[in-house]
Amino acid sequence: MPGPLAAQEKRHDDLITDSYENCKEDKTFDVPASPVKRPRSIKSCAWEWEEVEIDIGWGTLRGKARGSGSRLVLGLHGWLDNANTFDLVAPSLPEDTRFLSLDLPGHGRSDHFSPGFIYDPRGYAGAVKKAMTAYGWERFVLLGHSMGAVVGILYAAAFPEDVEAFISVDIIKPWSSQPDKYASLFKKYFDQYFDNENKASKPPLIYEEEELVTKTIEGSKSLDERGARILLQRGARKTEDGKGLVLLRDLRVKAFFIGFMTYEGWLELARSIECPLLILKATEGHYYNETQETYNVVLAAFQENSRHFSYKEVEGKHHIHLTNSEIVSGYINNFLRESNVALLNGASIVA
Repeated sequence: MPGPLAAQEKRHDDLITDSYENCKEDKTFDVPASPVKRPRSIKSCAWEWEEVEIDIGWGTLRGKARGSGSRLVLGLHGWLDNANTFDLVAPSLPEDTRFLSLDLPGHGRSDHFSPGFIYDPRGYAGAVKKAMTAYGWERFVLLGHSMGAVVGILYAAAFPEDVEAFISVDIIKPWSSQPDKYASLFKKYFDQYFDNENKASKPPLIYEEEELVTKTIEGSKSLDERGARILLQRGARKTEDGKGLVLLRDLRVKAFFIGFMTYEGWLELARSIECPLLILKATEGHYYNETQETYNVVLAAFQENSRHFSYKEVEGKHHIHLTNSEIVSGYINNFLRESNVALLNGASIVA
C-alpha cells in the first residue's frame, strides 16, 4: 500500500532536471491554448505526489499517486518510459479523482522480471492485475499511452469487471503478424532478448545529463526537452561518485515485443470491449504496419460494442500527452464527465 521510499527518493532527487524539478515551490509550466476550455497553466510539482509500492509476490511494482477522490484512475506508461509520463495531465484531472501512475515491470523504479522471464504486454497485464488486486482497487478508469494502452486493451478485454472506462493515447492497435511469420519473428525477438540479457550483466553505461537528455529526445522521435527531463527524473539516477547518470530500466525490455497476435485477433479484442472508450490519436503518431484503411476497421470494431465511444485527433507526435498536454487533458476530462453520464444512464453514445 502507499508508503514513502525514503532512500530511493533521496537517490533520485539528486537528479536535477531543469524547470520540472525546480517547480517544487510554486512554479507552473505555460501550456498552449486549447479548443477545450482549461486553465492556462498546469502545475506539475514533485511534492504533490506520494510514492506507492505494491508487493505482487515475485517482486514489487512502484509508482506514485495523487488526489483523494472516489473515482479511481490508473495510468500505464509506454515502452521504455515510466510513471512520470502523466505528470502534465494528472494535475488537471477532476478533483474527485484518485490517480495512480505505475512503473511497469523493468521500468522506472519497479522491480525487474526474474531472469528468463519474457517481457511483453501479456506479462505486464498479469502484473497489473496482481497489483490492482493487492492494492484493493476493484473498479477503475484505465489510462494508457502506447504500450500501456496495448496492456489496457488486453486488460479491458480480459477483466471487463475491473475497467469502468478506458482511455488510449496514440494506440489503436500495435504490430500484428500472420502465423506464417511467427517463427522468424520469435527468433528475432529471442536473439535481441539474449543479447540484451548479456549486456545487462555488465556494468551499465554512464552518461552526462545533457547527453542523456539529447539521446532520450532523439531515441523517442516524439519528445521535446521538457518531456525528456520529466521522464529522466524517474528513469535515471546518479552514479555513486555523482559524476554521471545511469538508466534504471531493465535492458531486456529493449527487445521490442513482437506482433504476438494476428490482425483478426486484435479486431476481436476491440469488439470485446464494452466499457466507455476514448482514443486519442496523434496526427503524426505511429501506424506500425497498418494503413489508415485497416486502422479504420479497427476503430469501427472498438465502436461496435462500447457503451460510449469517442475518437479525437491531437496535433503532434507520439508523446502528445507530454507535448500537447493541455488539449489532451481537456479531452480526457470531457470524456470522464460524459462517460460517467453514460454509465449512469445506461445509454450508448458516440462522440
